[in-house]
Amino acid sequence: MTRLCALITKPPHSDESAERMCGITQRAEERKMDVSVYFLGEGVLCTKKNQKGYIGQNMKNALENGVVMKASAKDLRARAITAEQVEAGVEIVEDLEGALVEDIMEHADRVISW
Repeated sequence: MTRLCALITKPPHSDESAERMCGITQRAEERKMDVSVYFLGEGVLCTKKNQKGYIGQNMKNALENGVVMKASAKDLRARAITAEQVEAGVEIVEDLEGALVEDIMEHADRVISW
């Protein structure tokens, strides 16, 4: 099975990048690809609970459909986002960069980033 790793580094309100990423992961999932999404830097803002609009709905749908989502603990702390404020199902990882590199090198067939 094909594996897609996606990296989101932009906040949900900056432009349509995070929304576009949600659409790409949804289409990949529909094609029966394994999908993992990593949130770094300002991208961790996408993981907050109760997001309005496209981001919030697609985060919930993706998690319900088995998309693996991981957020940088360091970047969450830097933005004063607590674990309780993060969408249920998003894994908070101390060494997200290491986890991302390992996933890309060992498992990914495709990698995209915004």
